[in-house]
Amino acid sequence: MTMALAASSPAFSSEPPKEGITLSGLSLTVEGDSLRVRFRAHIGRQATEGQNYKLTLRPVLSGGGHELALRNIEVYGRRVELLEARSGRAEVAGLPTHDLRQPAAGSQRAHEGETADYSVSVPLERWMETAGLRIERERSGCCRTERLGTVEAAPALPSLPKPSPAGVKSRATELAAAAGAASTGDSLARSFGFVEPLSALETRMATSSAAKGLFDPDMELNMGYGTAPSQQAEIDRYIVEGEKGALTVHFRQGKHLLERHFRDNNTMLVNLVSSIRMLQESKTSRVVRVVIVGSASPEGTLAFNDRLAWNRAVALKDFLLRNTAFPADSMTLFNGSEDWRGLRKLVAASDLYEREEILRIIDNVPVTQGRELELMKLSGGRPYLYMLEHMFPDLRNAAFIKVYYENVPDPAAEALATGAALVSQGRYAEALTVLRGAAEGSGRDLLEGSARLFSGDEAGAAPLLERAAACGEPEARKLLDQLHAASAPREVGTVELPGRR
Repeated sequence: MTMALAASSPAFSSEPPKEGITLSGLSLTVEGDSLRVRFRAHIGRQATEGQNYKLTLRPVLSGGGHELALRNIEVYGRRVELLEARSGRAEVAGLPTHDLRQPAAGSQRAHEGETADYSVSVPLERWMETAGLRIERERSGCCRTERLGTVEAAPALPSLPKPSPAGVKSRATELAAAAGAASTGDSLARSFGFVEPLSALETRMATSSAAKGLFDPDMELNMGYGTAPSQQAEIDRYIVEGEKGALTVHFRQGKHLLERHFRDNNTMLVNLVSSIRMLQESKTSRVVRVVIVGSASPEGTLAFNDRLAWNRAVALKDFLLRNTAFPADSMTLFNGSEDWRGLRKLVAASDLYEREEILRIIDNVPVTQGRELELMKLSGGRPYLYMLEHMFPDLRNAAFIKVYYENVPDPAAEALATGAALVSQGRYAEALTVLRGAAEGSGRDLLEGSARLFSGDEAGAAPLLERAAACGEPEARKLLDQLHAASAPREVGTVELPGRR
């Protein structure tokens, strides 16, 4: 940041003024964390108005109730200079001229008839950005000191408006929301019903009648020789409680070959593989388990359909192993056998004339006691033929596919979200501590720069805000513009320091 206060000066002749002092090139410039005051003093040939006198110029910064005296300039008369030159001689060594011959500590010495360049740098404080500069003058001799009055070299500016945190707080709220945004898994779950958080599965298992035995490594599994009725009922309940949004792929009648372009399989398989890959590549989520339930339509023998259902689940498992890096031991397969549950759902939603009788048979006649035969006999087989053509194809599938994930903590994202929230609340010191662990980027630069700025560390804030602005953060640019508001020079003209008369 640069704040300049300049005095325009006419062309000076090489001949200095006879009396008084003229200042030119006056400037106050902020250089990093310092304020530099510069001017050129054209000293008259009789500026002290007496050979035995010394003229002291004391520049003072003032503004906003603050003051700071800068390094003095001391101008010596001719006799004082002669006394100093002769001070080593015995006949003048004892003269009381030490107060005139020796400049005050830290003062800058100057002589009548010369031009002196003055430059002082002091640690920058906020009030100095609008400070004025006055010159206090004092004339002293061996016996007395005379105050000559003060000259206002440059008036103080009106107080500059302080940078406002309002815009940054609003942006910080946005950054907090973005940093704490939905994880990959949460986003996928909103788009695809077959993606669910693991907590949903755990809750379902803990509260449902299907919980007992499922996902137990010692659970009863029939591997293709007919699913036990109790096991089938348990699987059916599990599917009913979690089937909403489940992904389904289809197979041709009596086949377990998975075909990509059969019915809508391509869309389903692409969505399935893409979701698993996204979860595996995500920094915010990870896939924990994939559950596959294979099933078959009810036509044919139970033994054949039972094996077919299992083989369809295995076919899908093999497909995932070939197309993702998901481990086999994290896939859970169930043999859903004949999908009577699905058939009942389709019949209940239909307008078949024999609908109620079909539902009665499905609900009351066991599969092993001729349920399918009863349906084939009903109304001369007409309802069965209708179901065979219009409903059974939808049941020839891997009926239930769910992908379960859990979110992974991201300390860097959490630090950014927390830091942003603290900035939005004006808790800058806490924000600076938290943001140390945040991921690097324009968001962190804006937040850290803002927190430093509003904590009083403008020098530390500026480079961070510059980086954020360069990356397109508009609030950073606004703050920088406010910080640079004092950069335009002020023209105050030539400053004359008159003589005593």
